[in-house]
Amino acid sequence: MSHGAEPDAAAVRDLADRYWDQLLELEPLLATQVGDERFDDRLPDPSEEGIARRREVHEAALRTAGRIAGRERLDVVLRTTLDVLEAIARRELAEIAHRFDRLRAVSHLWGPAQLLAELGSLQRADAPERLERYLARLRGIPAYLEACGRVARDGLREGQVAPRLVVERAAAQVERLLALPPEASPAVQPVPEADAGGRARVVEVLREAVLPAFEAYLATLRDYLPRARDTIGLSALPEGEAMYASQVLAWTTLPLDPREVHELGVRELGKIQEERRALAAALGFASAAEALAAHQASGANTARSREELLHLAEDQVRRGWEAAPAYFGRLPRANCQVRLVEEFREADMPFAFYQPPSEDGSRPGIYYVNAYDLPARPLHHLATTTFHEANPGHHFQLSLEQELRDRPALRRFGSALAGSSFVEGWGLYAERLADEMGLFADDWERLGMLDAQAHRAARLIVDTGIHALGWPRERSIAVLEEAGVPHVDAVIETDRYVALPGQALSYMVGMLEIQRLRAEAAAREGAGFSLPAFHDRLLALGSLPLPALRRELASRPPGPPAT
Repeated sequence: MSHGAEPDAAAVRDLADRYWDQLLELEPLLATQVGDERFDDRLPDPSEEGIARRREVHEAALRTAGRIAGRERLDVVLRTTLDVLEAIARRELAEIAHRFDRLRAVSHLWGPAQLLAELGSLQRADAPERLERYLARLRGIPAYLEACGRVARDGLREGQVAPRLVVERAAAQVERLLALPPEASPAVQPVPEADAGGRARVVEVLREAVLPAFEAYLATLRDYLPRARDTIGLSALPEGEAMYASQVLAWTTLPLDPREVHELGVRELGKIQEERRALAAALGFASAAEALAAHQASGANTARSREELLHLAEDQVRRGWEAAPAYFGRLPRANCQVRLVEEFREADMPFAFYQPPSEDGSRPGIYYVNAYDLPARPLHHLATTTFHEANPGHHFQLSLEQELRDRPALRRFGSALAGSSFVEGWGLYAERLADEMGLFADDWERLGMLDAQAHRAARLIVDTGIHALGWPRERSIAVLEEAGVPHVDAVIETDRYVALPGQALSYMVGMLEIQRLRAEAAAREGAGFSLPAFHDRLLALGSLPLPALRRELASRPPGPPAT
């Protein structure tokens, strides 16, 4: 690096560090997730004052980034750090401009109803000072929920109204939460069982402050319901087209036309359906549907208990970990844990999801598996889901990114805030990679992988159908079922797309980009192409907006980026 670039490098690192601290202050649950305990006594501020503060932080970051000269002279880490910072700031400002907070205040996905489950899985209260911070955070819940209620009512007045089905699911979550005795609340989990006194203090705060606040929030949801809308897409809202465009860009990091995305989904689904038919024929059936019907009828495709599902997932995680050294030069320091989704929220959650480890490794990466309604969850889907969420999927990618300790924390822990096409694209790519790695036990599990691929292609169709083309819920469910998604998951998934517009697009968009980049690298390098080296280079670049990823892989020589 030339001497003239040094001041710019220092300015970028200073900006990235300052912006990351501001992000954690705005999103204290994110701080808890990554293991930064400074804000463990706080909750986000949903108020108008809080929104004004958010706007100020993101606008200031963009102004400062815009004044940094000579970006082309920066090394790859700092150059891409600016890409990530600007993508996050623009995304957050678009969220504020379109007031998505008014919809999220009543959402069943990562909305207020799930707060206690999030705290239960993220926070530690295993020491006196940690317990005090946790109790302070719990005592802040009444004010937080009251502010969320005001935001929701503002949305009603301004015509930014959530779909009825979303509000109904959120209300049902709160009802199930309130049906639990305080001692069984997920909010007790951060306190070790051996600390009976600490648990008693948490239960007291729950009984006296937190649960009454959730009762008041439930009353708000019930008051909201008669005015909730029966339509489900953003296109039904004022400025809905612009709102959806902002979400497509936010999640995919590309300014894609929803109708072109819709057609891409139709084409990709057609290709995958051909693969499914060919594999079904190899199994001796005329169609994938016929093959799966026979497999389901045999009883071999249903877990007999929650524990069996958990043990199968644990075995798959282990096998993915053991096979990885042949396909990666660099491995995460530690494997992940497997846990079942808590029963009070399992009816509304996806089949599985992943929570990254804390920075210090004291909380491991956790792969959550959903045991809700086991007879309706075909077991042949579990393997591909495990390889997507754990190894070689999200656990690999996110853990390796966090372990690059000489990079700004914004890059190690915050890149996914810039959009999820790289992260989710890698997860979907990992499902195909798992087949190359020989991880599927049989053709039924391989058919499960193709079912999952078909599901992600169908997501391109139904997400755009719902939010750009005005589709009803039943049409989305039908398309997903035709793609091989079980009915219970087709319903949950449809309602997920309704609540999180655009998020479902990131998987297939990202996977196709990674596959294209791999093919280009193989063609460019010929006999010298190394798949482990490609994977190491891709994962060393980390979670980037796709335009930045394209630029770096096209412009840089083979080998790992500078760190």
